[in-house]
Amino acid sequence: MQILGGLGAAGLAPVAYGFVEAKRFRIGRYELPILPPGANPIAILQVSDFHLRPENKRMIKFLKSLAAEQYDLVLATGDLLGGLDAVDDCLEVLNGLRARTARMFVFGSSDYFAPVLKNYFDYFRKRRRHGRVRNPTHQFRRNLIRAGWRDMNNGNTAIEVNATRIQVTGLDDPYLKWDNRALLVRDPSAELAILVVHDPAPYEDAFKAGYDLLIAGHTHGGQVRMPFIGAVVTNSTLPTKLAMGLSKVGDSWLFVTPGVGTGKYAPFRFLCPPEASVLTLVARPN
Repeated sequence: MQILGGLGAAGLAPVAYGFVEAKRFRIGRYELPILPPGANPIAILQVSDFHLRPENKRMIKFLKSLAAEQYDLVLATGDLLGGLDAVDDCLEVLNGLRARTARMFVFGSSDYFAPVLKNYFDYFRKRRRHGRVRNPTHQFRRNLIRAGWRDMNNGNTAIEVNATRIQVTGLDDPYLKWDNRALLVRDPSAELAILVVHDPAPYEDAFKAGYDLLIAGHTHGGQVRMPFIGAVVTNSTLPTKLAMGLSKVGDSWLFVTPGVGTGKYAPFRFLCPPEASVLTLVARPN
């Protein structure tokens, strides 16, 4: 009985730690040599996957602390809302973030639908299911736009950042199959083409179209990662080996942030701490 009790305690320890790790917020910093030779660096703050609820006081404090620094671009890549009552808190933290050039957003399924309890094994079976109760998405979108954010859900824009001409394409959520992939046409005059999307599932289509960089969230980095294995699931068609961080895919780059939060009904992480991500784009070597 003592042996069984010890084994049970050993099994519960990682679970208990997972609830602690889910609140250990950090800023992840990455450097990416992707700009034309001689180009000035570009700093991008990406925030994603808050699943924010009013009771997430520690997360709200962390997100507000990000306003201490200014970036060239700020990208919010979806699953920001965690329920019907989250709009005001979410707007407050997002509108505090500062960008020299632009702030842009795309949505994930949790921005459209309130959370619902799921069978955890559905992630392994790749069954897609979302709630039926609608979030106040129209109010959220309208107030973000009023605050100067650019809505990139199935949109295209051209901007100049630190003298580099950039094409930014955004897609609505591929998990809901609301993404318009016909927009994936690279502008030949752009020095850099970026796709911003919640679920990174369209990465192959984007890279075939000539995009240089895809920036996404959704996977939570796997949320539970195993030593020597990494992510067990991605909740996406994305391979598990690409679930988190920077990956070179052919001549293009994929960045998937582990995100800041967790779903309401799975509030834990393991070997995958929550983060806001800062990408510094620098010039390629000559």
